Amino acid sequence: MAAGVLNFSALGLMSEGENILFWQAPDHDIAAVQIAIDGIPALVAAREAERAAEDAADRAREEAAAAAERQRIADLIDRARDEATRSLKDRRWSWARRVDVDEAQGLLQRPDLDVADAVRLLSLVERAGKNVARSEGKLALVHEGERPLAERPDVRSLALEAVRLITRDDEDWATQRNDLGWSKSTTIDGHVLAALEVLDVAQASHALRLLRVHHKQLPRKLVDDLFAPA
Repeated sequence: MAAGVLNFSALGLMSEGENILFWQAPDHDIAAVQIAIDGIPALVAAREAERAAEDAADRAREEAAAAAERQRIADLIDRARDEATRSLKDRRWSWARRVDVDEAQGLLQRPDLDVADAVRLLSLVERAGKNVARSEGKLALVHEGERPLAERPDVRSLALEAVRLITRDDEDWATQRNDLGWSKSTTIDGHVLAALEVLDVAQASHALRLLRVHHKQLPRKLVDDLFAPA
């Protein structure tokens, strides 16, 4: 082979009789070229391995994200079931609308709640919670007409006893007209008051207002002690 000419057949890249020549510098390092050519398969294999590792890492991340999303959905559904069940059991009186109760109970009976169902359940629970929050806000402001009586500690104590007596009979949460318990417009306030350890002046003033409406359910002596104290 002439100096300055590279014969590809000599390098094993072409079959005999298929010579491809190119010009090169006289001092070109043929051995280095051969080493570089021989290393190409290893470089290709390494790159393929790198790509395979990257693909595997991408799949692992995607699978982990999918698993995390499935767990998030499962946790959401479990939380919705738990909160709705607990609210209906312990604070049924805070669900002011019968249609909300029926809808929640219908959803809880489904064995295959989806995300939309869970979100709806939580919104119904939240609505009931807002009913309580509104009541608590209202009860925090003194009903001026009852202030003189509400400022008496003995009256506050009797008022709490009285609202608890009526609440005890409010087993239907004002869903039936039976002259027992609270009315539809007073049931949430009544239950909120009955759950308190003590009544302050503002809370007692509202308790007295409610008890005037429902006084027929109370013992006569308790009514007299409340509204005609010595």
